[in-house]
Amino acid sequence: MMKRRDVRARVACALVCLGIAVTASAHVQYYDLNQGRQIADLTPAGKSKSTREYGQNPAVAGITGLNRLSGRPLMDKRLWTRTYQVTTGAGSFSGVKYTPTLSTATVDINDVNDWGWAAGTQPTLGDSHEANFFNFRLERRADVTITWLVHDGQGNYVDGGFSLYGGVMVYQGHDDAREALNPASGVPPVKRQSPLDTGTVKDAQGIASASRNTVSNAVPYVGQFNARKNWGQTNPAGNWSNLRILKVVNTRNPAAGFSRVSADTLETLTVRLLPGNYTIVAGGALGAQGFGSVADSFGVSGLKGRLRFRAVAR
Repeated sequence: MMKRRDVRARVACALVCLGIAVTASAHVQYYDLNQGRQIADLTPAGKSKSTREYGQNPAVAGITGLNRLSGRPLMDKRLWTRTYQVTTGAGSFSGVKYTPTLSTATVDINDVNDWGWAAGTQPTLGDSHEANFFNFRLERRADVTITWLVHDGQGNYVDGGFSLYGGVMVYQGHDDAREALNPASGVPPVKRQSPLDTGTVKDAQGIASASRNTVSNAVPYVGQFNARKNWGQTNPAGNWSNLRILKVVNTRNPAAGFSRVSADTLETLTVRLLPGNYTIVAGGALGAQGFGSVADSFGVSGLKGRLRFRAVAR
């Protein structure tokens, strides 16, 4: 078996020597598994429609800067147009089908790092810029199968993981010191607990972020992303929403953190879900806490990820 330093060299060569492009991290932009495209944001008309679909977010006493408009992925297929959505060219989709009885999609992406999901398992949480977001909607109860594979395109398969949540996050949500609701203070900025993370403040979906008793911030946060529990976030416009944790998946943990055999790191989940909206957050799992991984991050970015999705109505 190769040593850990060998995979670092291999991956670095795959990215640098062979000139593979590295996509920069971004705010929450969903790889939409029903539409077969990445959606970056909603237009003003789209936000109005989204608010009609989900309802306004509640006002929260003592917290300023909240925007009560929704800003979440649109549910009505008739609204999946440029009038209401801003699309990107990111991700390569295939096998996309969306019907009440069967939905499928495969998406290949090029902006995965080996630590983004793992960071969300730590007490200091993770930076949402470093993870990858996927969303889907079910019109009926369905058996859903999700697989996730991280690799370098050169035959090295890297430990990966993903979390499945109920609900959807607002577009363009992210961790940033300049946003009062994803707060930071001091020089250099130290990220703090959001005032919305009380365990009781519910968004328009009826979901509350997990309570974090760390207002004193003895250990600075890396970000807001929580791979294990409910969490929430705002975007620069002050739109906000929360996600409800359903499943945490990271069972394939080769001792070296990688393998030459894809089955050694392929993560798979099959679960029965009710009609509604769902989010998958996926990424590299090196350094994950409490999931059997024994390898630390190599600090490698620009890896590839493949997510497969299939939902069969029951």
